Amino acid sequence: MSINENRLDDNLRTEPRLPHDEVIYVEFLTPGAFEKDDLGPAVRSSQTIDISANGIQVRVLEPLRVGAIIQICIVRERTGERFELAAEVRWQKRLPGSSGYLTGLAFFESDDTSIAEWKLAVSSMLSDDAAEHVHG
Repeated sequence: MSINENRLDDNLRTEPRLPHDEVIYVEFLTPGAFEKDDLGPAVRSSQTIDISANGIQVRVLEPLRVGAIIQICIVRERTGERFELAAEVRWQKRLPGSSGYLTGLAFFESDDTSIAEWKLAVSSMLSDDAAEHVHG
């Protein structure tokens, strides 16, 4: 079974996490990213659980291959911003009582991606979140 029930990797992050509840559209550009071979490059609606500069935790319907290196394009529903990123599927856990999986993706530094723009966007979200807690 390739679904990792152990979320130890989730506790190894070195940067701040931002609890973040937003619908995003993830375009999986890499064939074979899903456990079912017939699900190739496809756009999937996902919901963020938390984000950081170097990764994201999302809820997805179909299981991904743990350890797979994938090319993804994240489109934020709220802003329309697009980020093309390279990621590794670090861990995955089936959600009890529902159809879906909690999945951790770790992003890679690469010149051919939007990682710098992603990090700026996350930094801005962290600043906005801190401001809301101070003023709200």
